[in-house]
Amino acid sequence: MLRVGFDDQIFRAQPRGGISRYFVELILRLPDHGIEPVLFAGPSRNLHLVESGLVPAASAPGGVRARSEWLSWRLLGHPRTPLRSDPRPTVLHHTFTHPAYLRAWTGPRVMSLFDMTPELFPHYFRLGNPHFAKRRYCEMADGIVSISQSAADDMMRLYAVDLRAKTQVIPLGVGEEFFTDGADTLDLPDRYLLFVGVRGGYKDFATALAAFASLARQDPGLHLVVVGGGPFTDVELGSIDASGAGRRVYKLQPPDAQMPEVYRRATAFVFPSLYEGFGLPTLESLASGTPAVLADASCSREVGGDVARYFRPGDVDDLERVLREAMTPASLELARVAGPRHARLFTWDRTAQAHAELYRSLAERA
Repeated sequence: MLRVGFDDQIFRAQPRGGISRYFVELILRLPDHGIEPVLFAGPSRNLHLVESGLVPAASAPGGVRARSEWLSWRLLGHPRTPLRSDPRPTVLHHTFTHPAYLRAWTGPRVMSLFDMTPELFPHYFRLGNPHFAKRRYCEMADGIVSISQSAADDMMRLYAVDLRAKTQVIPLGVGEEFFTDGADTLDLPDRYLLFVGVRGGYKDFATALAAFASLARQDPGLHLVVVGGGPFTDVELGSIDASGAGRRVYKLQPPDAQMPEVYRRATAFVFPSLYEGFGLPTLESLASGTPAVLADASCSREVGGDVARYFRPGDVDDLERVLREAMTPASLELARVAGPRHARLFTWDRTAQAHAELYRSLAERA
C-alpha cells in the first residue's frame, strides 16, 4: 500500500478550522482508497484532530504560554515530529506553507491551495501574509491541489505563472452526518439565523449582524446563533449591544459531533464573507436542508450552485431582502429537498479518491 505522509503544520497553527478539518477527513478515508496515511503529529490541541481519535489531546498551557508557543512556531516553524518513519513515505502532503517544512523533506510533495485572501485583501493582515511561503510551495510542489477553480484561477492570475500542468481542482466534501435527522439535544432558540466561523475583516460579520438587527425589530421570535471564531471582541460586544437585539444573540462552541444539529435546526445560514477559497459551511448547511444565503463573491456559486441564495457583498439591505425570501415557507421546503440533493455532489469519499489518484500518479513518476 502506498504510504503518504502528512506534516503537523496546520494542527499547530489552528485549534479548529476548515483546513485542519479537511486534512482530518482526508486522512481518515484514504485507507479505503489504497493509501496508508502517515501522520507526523503527536498529542495535539487541535480539536478536529483530537475528536477524530487520530492523536491524544495535549495538555493545555496557560494563555501566555500558549501564545508564546504559537509565536515561536510562527517565527521558527520547527516540525515537532521529524518527517521520518520506517518505511519512509513515498509522497509528503504539506498541510500548510511554513518555509521550515520545505527543508525537512526531500522527495515528491503535494501542497493544497486554499485561497488567495492575503494577496487580495492585504490590509486585513497587519502582521504580513499568514500563508508564509505559499508561492514557494506552489513553485516547488510536484502537485498542487486547489479546493476550487476560483482559487486556482486567482493563484495563476496573481502569481502570473502558468501552473496548470501540476494543479488539480479537488473540491471539499461534506460528511454523511449532515444528511441525517437526529434528536434535539441542544438548548437552541426555535428560530435562528446561523453564522459559523471567524468573524473579523473580510468575513464581514458586521453585515450579518446589521441585517439580523433590522429583521429582529419586526420579528420578535428570530435569534442569531454564532458558532466558533473565538469570544466576541469588545468592539463586537458594543455592536451587538447597540443593535437593540443583543439578548437574542447567542455564542456557541459545540464539538464537531453537534454541528449537524446546529445546522439542521437553523432557519437560515448566512455567509457574508467577501472572499472564500471554498466555504465548507455552505455545503454543511445545504446538506442539512437549511437555506444558505451567501455573499455573491469568489467561489460562492461554484459551491452553492442554483440552490443557495445570493446577495450583493457588504449590502445590508440586500442581505435583509434575501433572508426574508429564504425564510418563506416555500423557500424553506425547497431548501429541505434541493439542498441535500445538491450537497451530495460533494462527498469526502470523492475528495479522498481524487487525492489517492494524484498520490499514485506522483509515486509512479518518482
